[in-house]
Amino acid sequence: MKLKKKKHQSLINETDGPWQDVLEHFFQPFLEFCFPEWAKQIDWRKGYKALKGDLPARDGKQICDMVFEITLLNGKKRILLIHFEIQGQKQKDFASRMMRYNVAIYQKKKKQVVSAAILIDDDPSWRPNSFEQRHPFTGKLYHQFFFDTVKLLDYREKVEELKKEKNIFALVFLAQLAVMEAKNNQDLRKAKKTALTRELFIRGLKKDTISKLYKFIDWLIKLDPEHMNTFEKELLEVADRESWQDWDPVYVSTFEQVGMMRGMEKGLEKGLVQGRQEGRKEGRQEGRQEGIEKGRQEALKNTLDRQLRRRFPSQVTAEHLHRIDKANSDSLSEWCDNLVVASSIEDVFINKES
Repeated sequence: MKLKKKKHQSLINETDGPWQDVLEHFFQPFLEFCFPEWAKQIDWRKGYKALKGDLPARDGKQICDMVFEITLLNGKKRILLIHFEIQGQKQKDFASRMMRYNVAIYQKKKKQVVSAAILIDDDPSWRPNSFEQRHPFTGKLYHQFFFDTVKLLDYREKVEELKKEKNIFALVFLAQLAVMEAKNNQDLRKAKKTALTRELFIRGLKKDTISKLYKFIDWLIKLDPEHMNTFEKELLEVADRESWQDWDPVYVSTFEQVGMMRGMEKGLEKGLVQGRQEGRKEGRQEGRQEGIEKGRQEALKNTLDRQLRRRFPSQVTAEHLHRIDKANSDSLSEWCDNLVVASSIEDVFINKES
């Protein structure tokens, strides 16, 4: 059971974080693509507010994936909330969970809530859209809750149409479909990741848009170290051959992950040399081991500090930096791993023991 739960949590980390991030940045294109009738009734001049992390549950965790506050174009400046849940696998009690989230959000915010689910599972027959309760004695329906859905599998046979779609959110769908098709096939993952990244630069998008979409693609379509290196070389060759403009990944990208590994390897090598020198000077094994550990620790500290500032520039505090400075190598290594899938800065500093 523990293994199954761990696998499920891994799936959540792989999908929820990237989707929450891309929805927050591209909420208007998303609604225009998936719910065009909704988008037409929203006053986009007023902007929107993402309430992610603003709705805690009893255990202190977020009760739902994303909630947006918007203003309607009805002349009354009516404000309502739109709640989205990203679901990566079939779940028996999903509909009841959608209902509970909707009620909990309304109770906290005292505003009308519209709920919708983004279903990115691989079961074509699973299409929950309501929760119902019947009277235990009469059998009559006395409670019914509806929610809207977007089923990603419905787009599986429309890949060519998605490639031609002008709305940039089509690229998000293409990325998720690529993961679903490739699964753990690293060669196919690399090929699809290269094609999607190329698509960003041949569409003439703004640099900021490219950066955010590349972050989603890079975060979602992970590669092992060997394929990461090959991806880097191939992509740089294509970018140079086709003269891409604004080719400058700014996220903790695949390139930076490779650099992270290389930096740690160099740090370890440096620590080994220092340790040997200290060991010879002091004539004892402890000096060598201390030098190795010190080199590894410094490499991890520098890597985590640098990438944390890039990933969460407005959230890094003195307390975070203090924790990095005082942490041992094991914690630092774990935090570096967490950084790849973290949806908030606090997710980075979670240890398995806690």
